[in-house]
Amino acid sequence: MIKKKLTRKELEYFARMAAESYAEDPVHSYATKSEKLRKKFLYHFMIERLSSSNGKDRIYADDDNRGICIWREAKNEYTALEFLMCPNWVFLVVYLVSTARTLVAYSHLDVKVFPENTLLISPVFVDKAHQGKGIATSLIRQGIEDLVPQGYQLGLEAQNPDNVAFYEKLGFKTIRHDFWKRENIHNYYMIYSPDEN
Repeated sequence: MIKKKLTRKELEYFARMAAESYAEDPVHSYATKSEKLRKKFLYHFMIERLSSSNGKDRIYADDDNRGICIWREAKNEYTALEFLMCPNWVFLVVYLVSTARTLVAYSHLDVKVFPENTLLISPVFVDKAHQGKGIATSLIRQGIEDLVPQGYQLGLEAQNPDNVAFYEKLGFKTIRHDFWKRENIHNYYMIYSPDEN
């Protein structure tokens, strides 16, 4: 189902889900070494990230809210300013080091790699209890079916090499790969290529 806007309760619900789903993500593992602290940080980080998408981006959730996929315009990249304007100053103060390290890691991303009129998956995640049931696949496919006929190019950035094969099965191909040596993080820029689907 397509959601026009998430309520505050839904934002908190999905942020909790994201905190579990992204706990082993390479960027967040680099930025926050303690897993316990990482999950707390991720909850607040995702509240801010989802809030910045809310009402602007294309939000897909399954009927039971077990997963979510947000498509964001590539040119509308996340910025450090969005997080520094965060109304939750406790978050910024308590998690200052994690926030800074996360933003430094993400600062390497180059959305200019993508063609004009590209929507990026940013982010997609599923409740850990329901992973492996095809929910993420279904949400991404629904976005492809809706957005490609509207003339959009679709893409994504994957920092976890383990996820690349998953996206390739959905018709995405890598157009550029970077490796950030200091952070020991890979980044795969991928574009949906229907002819290879």
